[in-house]
Amino acid sequence: MIQIGNTQYQFRNPKLLAEALTHPSALGYGVRIPSYERLEFIGDKVLGLCISELLYHRYPDADEGFLSRVQSNLVNTECLANMAISIGIQELMIMAHGEERGGGRDNPRNLENTLEALLGAIYLDSNFEAIKDIILTIWTPLLDNAEVAHKRDYKSELQELTQKYYKLPPVYRVINVEGKAHEPLFTVQVGVAHIREVTASGKSRKEAEVKAAKILIDRINDEQATES
Repeated sequence: MIQIGNTQYQFRNPKLLAEALTHPSALGYGVRIPSYERLEFIGDKVLGLCISELLYHRYPDADEGFLSRVQSNLVNTECLANMAISIGIQELMIMAHGEERGGGRDNPRNLENTLEALLGAIYLDSNFEAIKDIILTIWTPLLDNAEVAHKRDYKSELQELTQKYYKLPPVYRVINVEGKAHEPLFTVQVGVAHIREVTASGKSRKEAEVKAAKILIDRINDEQATES
């Protein structure tokens, strides 16, 4: 039996549970169970379908762009890794000693993959309605978190704006990196066809790009409002 959120699930076929918890590194070290990779594949698809249906009914007036952004926030690596840790999956994973010594139990990607494999295993062990009930029970409360439900994806939003008004994608360019190696500061420039260029800085390239995208979004929206 395994505890997932507030739900306990008893496997009819325990081999599926063992397979879902087996990291690929364990193969060849006396472990005769397949790794989680095939179960991860199906679990990813089942999770995506359940979350898509949940959002479709939860936000009947939302457009596809909004639904995609909210879904991304609910099934990204960070969210799934945190979910896996809350379940205690890191303590159950079967992996080689080398992988474990290298931080494999805390690796967000490993945690994400194992959780998806576990969902796939439950689906195969039961049926779609059973795994759907489990997924909705766990993920629905996350939608009550305004930050998750309305967290903006500024880079995607900018892409949509520039395609709409200029028929071109935004271009990002790192123009400066300074600071110490372990604490760099990236400065990024973003623009459309070398016009309306803005810059922003951040502790990572991604952070700087997101900040720059937000600035350019505000500028484009202001320009469009003025013209109208």
